This record gives sequence, structure tokens and C-alpha cells, in this order.
Amino acid sequence: MRVLLSFVAVLPFLSAFAQTTGVVRGTVRDEAGATLPNANVLVVETRTGVVADEHGRYRLEVPDGRSYTIRWSYSGMLAYEEEVIMERGEERVIDVKLRSTTLGTVNVEAQRTQRETGVERIDPRNARFNPSPLGGIESLLTGQMGVVMRNELSSGYSVRGGNFDENLVYVNDIEVYRPFLVRAGQQEGLSFPNPDMIERIQFSAGGFEARYGDKMSSVLDIHYKRPTTFAGTAMASLLGGSFQLESAMLKKRLRQNTGFRYRTNQLLLGGGDTKGEYRPVYTDLQTYWTYDLKDNVEVGFLGLYSQNRYSVIPQNRTTEFGPFNQALQFTVYFDGQEKTAFDTYFGALNVNVHSGKDLLLKFQSSAYRTTETERFTIQGQYRLGELERDISSDQFGEVVRDLGVGTFLNHARNQLEATVFTVAHKGYLQLPNSYLQWGVDAKSETIKDKLNEWSLVDSADFSVPLNTGENLALSYALKSTLSMESIRASAYVQTTWRWERGNDRWWSVVAGARAQHWTYNGQTVASPRARLTFHPGWKKVLPSGTVIDRDYSFWLAGGLYYQPPFYREVRKFDGTLNPDIKAQRSIHVLLGMDRWFEIWERPFKFSTEAYYKKMDDLIPYEVDNIRIRYYGTNNAYGYAAGVDAKLAGQFIEGVDSWMSIGVMSAQENLKDDFYYWRFNAAGDTIYPGFTRDQVAVDSSRVEPGFIPRPTDQRVNVAMFFQDEMPRWPTFKVHLNLVFGTGLPFGPPNYNRYADTLRTQIYRRVDIGFSKQFLGAKDQSTRGWRKRIDKLWLTAEVFNLLNINNTISHTWVTDVTGRQYSIPDYLTPRRYNLKLIAWF
Repeated sequence: MRVLLSFVAVLPFLSAFAQTTGVVRGTVRDEAGATLPNANVLVVETRTGVVADEHGRYRLEVPDGRSYTIRWSYSGMLAYEEEVIMERGEERVIDVKLRSTTLGTVNVEAQRTQRETGVERIDPRNARFNPSPLGGIESLLTGQMGVVMRNELSSGYSVRGGNFDENLVYVNDIEVYRPFLVRAGQQEGLSFPNPDMIERIQFSAGGFEARYGDKMSSVLDIHYKRPTTFAGTAMASLLGGSFQLESAMLKKRLRQNTGFRYRTNQLLLGGGDTKGEYRPVYTDLQTYWTYDLKDNVEVGFLGLYSQNRYSVIPQNRTTEFGPFNQALQFTVYFDGQEKTAFDTYFGALNVNVHSGKDLLLKFQSSAYRTTETERFTIQGQYRLGELERDISSDQFGEVVRDLGVGTFLNHARNQLEATVFTVAHKGYLQLPNSYLQWGVDAKSETIKDKLNEWSLVDSADFSVPLNTGENLALSYALKSTLSMESIRASAYVQTTWRWERGNDRWWSVVAGARAQHWTYNGQTVASPRARLTFHPGWKKVLPSGTVIDRDYSFWLAGGLYYQPPFYREVRKFDGTLNPDIKAQRSIHVLLGMDRWFEIWERPFKFSTEAYYKKMDDLIPYEVDNIRIRYYGTNNAYGYAAGVDAKLAGQFIEGVDSWMSIGVMSAQENLKDDFYYWRFNAAGDTIYPGFTRDQVAVDSSRVEPGFIPRPTDQRVNVAMFFQDEMPRWPTFKVHLNLVFGTGLPFGPPNYNRYADTLRTQIYRRVDIGFSKQFLGAKDQSTRGWRKRIDKLWLTAEVFNLLNINNTISHTWVTDVTGRQYSIPDYLTPRRYNLKLIAWF
């Protein structure tokens, strides 16, 4: 009996000792105090949770010993989160009141989930540690579904078979542009968005909402920060530096966010095949101010001045290429120089009015102006030879046979001025059972373009193409003076419905339409778009009674996406404008799903989408480096189809990583293209420069049919991975890896059917090592160090494996008509040091 009484006495203590969790219980109510039945209560880190009963009461087990975040949510209410640290066996009461969804002072778009809108959120803070020569937020798009980036010197990217001109880029709801005359990545300089000033990045690879504009591929939506306290960042590296300052004044009614950037690519360009004196200097200054005139009226201003200067005096170039059994060397000695200058001015004024808790009205006006000049006169004397590859020979690695010798002369004096004025209005209204949005805008576009460029190729003292007269025949010449003025007017309306079915099961529909009219060609287009999302609310109940949320979502999206042409699509190869040009059209169909789950008690997300885009009224184009040259006519139709998948999560707590893979085919068929095979008397096909008898006696017409689009990359794999040392969490490693199959290319003869060759496989690895020296304003520090929140030093290795990736090709023709394609390589392995401070 004495033993039994002792066991009963210690039983509660043994039970408490064995328990490895704490319990949080309470009641979930609304602002008026009414209980919220079936409210969701979730432990964010473990993705386990419970559903409140009919009286709003809940009881949730939370692991002990560390900090966990609990989230309370209910349909139509703003979710609430709180961090707790539970002791073993502890029971804590937390009663929660959820606020109704209102517009308030927060951005109304942020209240809708990504699953409803199809827009992916990207953390802009990762841009500072992403080991990329770009240094901009565009580097974060590598690894997003459907995105292909193959040039570390350019912010350009293609999405699911489209070129960069098919992508929408917004900053604070205003569409922004990149330079028009840029033909190579080293000329481009800084892109518009400043990473230090950004609060939110959203991206969609297709099937996007009607509130976004008229382009066929993707949307990158960026919003700058509206600060509430004083803060700033400073960065210095071998590639340049930046400084950003933000603050709130006048009882936080006045806010400013200002950033300055300086960049030089001299470190990157100096290691290429072409040696010379490079002077690339890119600077920009941006500022964003907001002021609360009243509690419900805000005035904002965004201003930018950007200056890009690029000059080079090339000296010589040596490129080795080809297989081992036929290794070739291309050597050029240069005379002359190149200078390009891009100046951009931008200003935007907006007024936001919160008319009641459910209505937000935005009024906006902006002005954009760019002045661009491109001047170069460069002569190159080249020699193409075959290398000795017999390792036993004394001439191993030297040129033993000349395949071509000649001279080329490239000349250009181009100037472009573009001015765009925009006025716009947008509205957002929260209705009892739906969310309504609308907008109208008008743009005035004025473009003036002076073109004067020509090329001369002389091979072994013969002008190519051959000239039998006294005048010198140029291989290429273009001279024109163009001017285009037009007005675009557009409008859209869309609404969102959501139906709750209990137990976290819901449906949502986003449906809308937009229309645009362009005065230049008199065309009006209309684009209906819709997205259906289903969240089944699947859950798994463990034997212990714990509910695990099996968080799946499925969606179907589609619509009609027109892309009215801008200036470059209108201009043809001969330097004239086509007033009969029409908008390109694409029909999108997307089917996708995602799932949130846990690995190592950390959240991960798997997403996948299958898509098909049927396109017509296409304007064919050719790509040289990053320069896009359009045919200026709607004479093609085509399609793009593929599957994308992405895994994102935190392999290390609080540190994001992701990996994506995409498989795609993008084809087009030009309606009026054809060519002839020519045959000699022996019946052999005549190949210029190869066939001995080149006298044609017969021919056969060939219609090529579908051919790859210039962006037809069949497979793309990208990964951004971050890790840290187990015992030294302030030491981190950041890795970028990209793999892509070859892109189509062809000789520079403006025959699209000939662009069916493939570039080499693209492979690139960039790595960075970061060490934190100061953090969280350490009280043990003194002087200036006490004012620093964080101080990081990063060492970066670009193109770690030193792989020669091809961006374009230089073509050499001898007097027999035989053409040689010499690859133009991107940057080799380079090293960079970067110091970043937050204060």
C-alpha cells in the first residue's frame, strides 16, 4: 500500500516530465467580440494546426524549447501571428481578436494571396548576396519558373519562348523601359529598379491578370519602400558601389527613400578575348517621397536620372574554337573606337485617396525621356587559321594553314530621342462578396530616330559582295531619319470572388478584361483573362489527434494577350516604318499546382505548371547579342509549349534557396518564306565555297514550315542555394548554377529559315562567401561601429569553372562565298570583393 501511494503521488510529475510539448488554448473572436467558428490555428514552422470548434475555442500543442510562430486566420479577416516559446508541460491561454479585411493604410493588393492571383513573391533582400555580375534584382529571376537568362552583362531575360520586349516591368504601378539602341550587354549599364529601395517584388510567367498591361510573356511588378524609421545601406565593391537612405519625418507623415548607384564593368570586360581600353561608367540617382495630406490622402513622387557611358578602343582579339581535330584561331587587329551614351529622365506624381475603409482611388501622371547616341568607326584586320594539333610537332598550337584573311570596317552615327507622357487612374473596391479593380490610362509617345550605319568587308583584296563597277559595294548600309508620334489609351476591369466551403477548403475566380487603342495604326484590341483556383483543404489526422495540413492548391488560367507594337517592332530592316503593323496575339492556357510541406521542420514549396501559347500575327525578329531586329511585318504564326517545376524552401532556417527546371518548345512559321536548292550538271547540291562546279542547271523550291523561334531553349535548369557553417552561422555560402541547351542562330542574311543552327550548351556557376563582422548594433562596440546594424564582407567568384559561353557569332566570308562562324564569348572567370553595411 505504501508503494502504491508513493507511485500515485509522483505520477503527475512523471507525466509532466514525459511531455515534450506545451499547450496553447483560447478563443478566436472578431473585433466586435463575436466568436469565429472553424477559425484556423497553425504552427507556421511545423505546418501543423487545428480548427476551432463552433464556439471559436481551440487547443493547440506546440513543441517546447524554441521559438515558434502561431498564425490565427479566418475568411474575410486579416491573419494574426505571434511568436511563443513554450516550456515543457506549460499551458497558456491566448485569446485572439481578428480584424476585418479593410484597405486601411496597407497596400490592398498585398491582402490577396499569391494562389488567387498567380503572382510569385520574391524577397528582394536576396539580391545583395546573390553572386551575380548583374548586381540587380533581375538576377533573382534566375530560377523562377519559365525564366531564361544567358548574359551576365545584361538585365534582359526571356520567359517561355518570348524575348525581352514581351515582358512587362512596373515600378510603383508605372511601366519602365530599357535603352532602345543598346546592342550588347556591356553597353546597357544599370537597369531601372534599385534593389536597395525595393519593398516587394512580384513576378508572373504567364496567365496574368487583366490589371497588367498588354504584353505576351510575363510581368515583373516592383514596389519601393515607404519607410517608418531612419535606416540605410551602403555597398562598395570592385564593380562599383551604392548608397541608400530612408527616413520618416513630421510624425511619420513625410517619408523619403533615396538611392544612388555607381557601376563599372571594367573588371569583367578586361578578361575577354577582345583586348582594349574599356571605360564603362554607369550611374543613377532615384528618390521616392510620400506625404500624408490627410489621414486618407497620400501624395507621392518618384524621380530618376540615369547616365550610362560606354567607350572602348579595341586593340586585338584572339579566339580559339572548334573541335580538337579541326581547331581554329581567329585573330583581329583593330583601329578606331566606340562611344555610346544613354541619358534617362523620369518623374512620376501620384495621389492615393482612401475613400472609406473599402475604397482606394489612385491618380497618377508620369514623364519619361531618353536621349541615346551610338557612335563607332572600327576597322579590323583579321586572319582565320587552322591550328596544329599534333602534340609531337614543333608547331603544336600554332597556325599552320590560313583559311581566310581580310579586313572589315563598321561605322555608325545613330541618335534616338523618346518621350512618353502618361496619365492614369486605378480603383480598388472591397465588396461584401468580391474584390473589384478598374483602371484607365493614356500615353503620348514621341520618338525621333536618326540612323546612319554601314559595313564593308574586304576579303583578300576583294570587296564582299563582289563589285564589278567603279563604286565600292558595301555589305550593309542603312541611312534614314524617322519620327513617330502616337497616343495609346487603355482600360481594364476585373473582380475576384472567393467561396469558403469550410475546413480550409475554398474556390476563387479572378476574371477581367482590358482593351487598348493605338492611334498610329488605328487598331483596337480586347483581352479577356481569367483564373480559377481550388484549395481542397486536405488534412491528415495523426493517431495522437494532431492535424497536419496537406496544403495543396490547383489552378487553371488563360486568356487572350495582345501586344501592340512599340517603335522597334514598327521599323523594318530598310529603315522605314510600317503603318499597317498590327498587334501580336497570344492565347494562354495554364494548368498548375503547388504544395507546401516540411523538410527538416522547415517550410518548402513545390510548384509546377504546364502551359500552351498559341500565337499569330507574329512579327519575326533576329537576335544579335542582345539587339533585337524586327522584320516589321505580321507574317508569322507559332506556338510555345512546355512544363516548368520549382522547389523553394529553407535548407537553413531563415535563408531562402530554390531550384527550377523547364522543358519547352517554341516554333514559328513564316507565311511567305521559301528558298531554292540549286543543282549542277552532276546532280550535286551546290554549296557556296564547297562545291567545285557551281553552275546551276536545275533547282527545287523548299518551304521550311515551322522553325525554332530565336528563344527556343529546350531545357533550362537553374539553382540558387545558400548554406552556412554549422558552428559559425555568420559565415555563409551562396551558389548560382545555370544550365541551358543551345539557342538557334544563323548567318547574318536576314533569312529566318536559315537560323536553325544551335549555339553551344550554356553552363555557368557563380559562388560567393559571406562573413558577418557586426550585427544588431552590438552594445560592446564603440564609435561608428555602434551605429551599424550589420556589416558583411563577401568574396565572389564569377564563372567558377571558367567555361566559354557563347552570346553571339562573328561571321567571316571569303571570296568563294564560304562563311565561317566565330563564337563571341561571354566573360571568363573573374573575382570580386564586396562590403555591405546596414544601419
